[in-house]
Amino acid sequence: MSRCHASIAIMPFENLSGSPDDARMARGFVQDLIAELARFPSVGVIAAESAFAVDWKALDDAGIGSRLEVEYLLKGSLRRSAEYLRLTVQLVQIGSRRHLWSERFDVAQTALFSVQDEIAARVANALTARIDQTVLVASRSRKITNLSAYECWLRGMECLQRGSIEADDEARSFFEQSLSVDPLFARAEAGLSLSHFNEWSCQAWGCWEEKEKNAYDCAQRAEALDPDDPVVQVILAKIEQYRRQHGMAEARYRRALHLAPNDAYVLIQITAGFALLGEADLAAELGARALALNPLCPAWWFYYASLPHFVRHEHGRAVELALKTPVIVTDGPAYLAAACAHLGDMTGARRHLDEFLQVFVERITNGRDPGPGEAMRWLMHVNPYRREEDLRHFAEGVRLAGLDSAPSAPVITAPISWPVGNVFRKEGSLWTVCYEHEVAHLSSMRGLLDIAQLLARPGEEIHCVALAGKSTDGGGGVEVLDDRAKRAYRVRLREIEAELTDAGAANDPGLAVRIEEERERLLEEMRKATGLGGRDRKMGDTAERARTTVTWRIRHAIKKLEAAHPALARHLGHSIRTGVFCSYTPEKVTRWFV
Repeated sequence: MSRCHASIAIMPFENLSGSPDDARMARGFVQDLIAELARFPSVGVIAAESAFAVDWKALDDAGIGSRLEVEYLLKGSLRRSAEYLRLTVQLVQIGSRRHLWSERFDVAQTALFSVQDEIAARVANALTARIDQTVLVASRSRKITNLSAYECWLRGMECLQRGSIEADDEARSFFEQSLSVDPLFARAEAGLSLSHFNEWSCQAWGCWEEKEKNAYDCAQRAEALDPDDPVVQVILAKIEQYRRQHGMAEARYRRALHLAPNDAYVLIQITAGFALLGEADLAAELGARALALNPLCPAWWFYYASLPHFVRHEHGRAVELALKTPVIVTDGPAYLAAACAHLGDMTGARRHLDEFLQVFVERITNGRDPGPGEAMRWLMHVNPYRREEDLRHFAEGVRLAGLDSAPSAPVITAPISWPVGNVFRKEGSLWTVCYEHEVAHLSSMRGLLDIAQLLARPGEEIHCVALAGKSTDGGGGVEVLDDRAKRAYRVRLREIEAELTDAGAANDPGLAVRIEEERERLLEEMRKATGLGGRDRKMGDTAERARTTVTWRIRHAIKKLEAAHPALARHLGHSIRTGVFCSYTPEKVTRWFV
């Protein structure tokens, strides 16, 4: 069983009070608990109708397990006192006849219904965590080739917690074995994505593009296998957040929250995501809930839970939580240093900053002393804040702590240098463009391909015929504008009419003038391209036709970029020269991946 690695039946709770009302209450609680457990894709839960149909008083645990074909039983009881209702819950592993976990809940009678969902959520999280731990411990003594797909996934996730490149490599071997057992196991692809993501976002500072692509490709395959797995949605959201696709990341985080509102692991991941998006109040609430649902959580959870408090400038609470985390997350000590500096605790700030720099040299630069500003650039890059004020707050804190301190050093006011430069490439049916932090996606158009060819050969002059895909020895008799170009002209003219209407409604005469000037230029080009009766005008020079077509395509593409990515549109407008020979000549060296 690879997708639901554990099967469980929740038996009717014993009504120790004997009251018919309590019997109905106990039955309702079990049904709520089954519904809550059903949200966890790793556990297969027997339906209430099947579980309740078994004569559980006449059978022992082994008999119930055999009848329902389950590995675990969850049993419980309800007892009423004068003021409280006591719920006792026990998890039994049928094969070993062991009681793996038990807990007792005392609830005021008047509050049972108001806290029933909360108790069900806590039981579900504790149950799934205990089962996972049991499976993980048992799997450690067996060879990887003898493990189930889910056991391989658990072993791989355990490796990822160590936070090193060697551990990521080991994790990949487990995830790949998981896929060899079950090629349709979405979480194995998600695990592969995480292994590349760890290196992409933090460790593999020198092979950024390769790791970014691997992380994204694996996550997309995971989503194709199971679009409703909240863990897969969280991983894709993280990747999009690091790509600075904040709107897309937020939508995925909200989808994951909808799919698993009481899964503590999902909640703690979303906590960090929403903190970086500037939704600090929601993030703090989700972090507190995750810790409450899993009080025995891994230590690194406290680091994620501290982030929204740092964003809210609650530095004392941020320090209190972050101090519970060992240095698993590389930038954890940097946050502690920044929080202490904002509190005025400069001794603590410098101590944590020294700790961060030591870890940075060990994990990021591989023993090499970082260059001037390198540690700061890394921190700003691996913390993809959506809001500039949050980025400034973090940058100011680590500067106060002493990182790259200089009296004249400004707080970050411009985009941070990325180690991989910028991106301008086609992925599937869309173009992905990235420049100065910002990422945008555009529908395919021929002008984007022209621009990509120019970016790939900066400083070179490329003949317009080569861009247009024509040979230079062609003869005359070609149309000034081909059908595709004319259709594009007409589409743009219709857009301009709408923009003129909007400019008039907004009472923006300056914008209206600029739009009208563009309209006149397009109409002039159309007039040049047609003769009497609207017939196509012929031009004997192929190069002239190519020049006109390529120039229009590039200008049209840059115009479309103005709405999606204004900074890139300005950069290309200043750097691209069109004519018989076209070129990309930026004022400063700009590295592109195309």
